Amino acid sequence: MLLDTHFHYDFLPPQEHAPFVAELARRGACVVAQTLTPSAFVRLEAAESAHDAGPRLSVGYHPWHIGPDYAAQLRVFADALTRTRFVGEVGLDFAPRRLTEVPADLQTDVFRRLLEHIDATSLSDPHILSIHTVRSASTVLDLLESSGSSTARRPDSRVIAVFHRFGGTSDELTRLIRAGHYLSVNPAMLQSKRGRTYLARVPADRLLLETDLPNSPDSPTPNARETANDVVSTLASTLSALAKLRGVDEEEITAAVAATTERLYGVTCRPFSH
Repeated sequence: MLLDTHFHYDFLPPQEHAPFVAELARRGACVVAQTLTPSAFVRLEAAESAHDAGPRLSVGYHPWHIGPDYAAQLRVFADALTRTRFVGEVGLDFAPRRLTEVPADLQTDVFRRLLEHIDATSLSDPHILSIHTVRSASTVLDLLESSGSSTARRPDSRVIAVFHRFGGTSDELTRLIRAGHYLSVNPAMLQSKRGRTYLARVPADRLLLETDLPNSPDSPTPNARETANDVVSTLASTLSALAKLRGVDEEEITAAVAATTERLYGVTCRPFSH
């Protein structure tokens, strides 16, 4: 079983949730369900409580969705950390258009507080963060380091940082690798020269998979079977492209990603049906 570490499960209509999960399981895949606000996590958690099996639920606070209620959302976030070790989607977005909506200082303050809440939570295993870093990777790395959450320097860190769809500079990538962090490989990264260069450099045991599907909550949504097929085919094609890029057998890169997935997420991996 291979894991899509960044999937927007709550973008699917609720009636598609159970058949989607069942079809994924049949195909040998599973997902981490990212959320955009802590309150959205709570709603999804309540909806999924009736199901015996489902995705791994992740509590998020996306920088686009920081609003006047952020103090209340942070309290919900802190409470949710005791019930899940998955955090996302969180991070910073310093694209000019986004800064007009949520200023950099507010984004930074909220992300810092998220890290403080994580550091203060005592679970037996560290929290795994899926981090959005548009034009902001250096600031995110600074905040991770200042919070004491750099995995290379603190083996007992409360945080495992996974950089989602990374598009920072070469120097930021070097710093990320040296700090012991991870990349989740989005198919779009394989479409650019810079993305391919980066993915050839990152140690194989720091790579994870993601689809970032569905594209938006407003986009036309296929049925559960079609969505599951999109996830599985995207994971498979990403592994194939990574193997070709790095000049290794597909079995070798699959084994490396599977081992990292099992070590971090506790997902036992096996070949899946395309």
